[in-house]
Amino acid sequence: MTDKQWYAMMEIHTAAPFRILREASQYIREVAKKEQAANGRATPRKVINVSSIAGLHGNPGQASYATGKAGIVGLTKTLAKEWGRYNVQVNCVCFGFIETRMTAPKESAEKLQREGQEISLGIPEKMRQMAAQTIPLGRPGTPEEAAGAMLLLASPFANYITGQVLEVTGGSDL
Repeated sequence: MTDKQWYAMMEIHTAAPFRILREASQYIREVAKKEQAANGRATPRKVINVSSIAGLHGNPGQASYATGKAGIVGLTKTLAKEWGRYNVQVNCVCFGFIETRMTAPKESAEKLQREGQEISLGIPEKMRQMAAQTIPLGRPGTPEEAAGAMLLLASPFANYITGQVLEVTGGSDL
């Protein structure tokens, strides 16, 4: 892995979310302060970061990805402590094997063009099958199931949940 590849992964998976949240914090703080002054308490607000079980447990061949995703977990836990006074619940969802274009069978997956190079997405079918065998539910998750975790944390049912990491993996920790 080159330094350029390493830094690209850090930029995408750690720096970009940090910058987005830094900009949002200005709005969140000011509105929350006004609500607290007027009502004694700010309206609950939610931040749901997205990570991966690779960021919690590592994954061979994915040092930069796992490091970037681990950074999101640290950012989540820190912001939960810093933004709690504004009634902001900051949580993180760590996904396992979810059916997406990145996990589609490599043999039929989409290809992208970046800086004059063709990049194949997906995972070889044999690896997909092996990965599915490590999942207690016996299959990858669907995008709808992944969205369910986000919906839960965005709902009022999660108003007292903050600084937590929810693993959405079908029971796998790989």
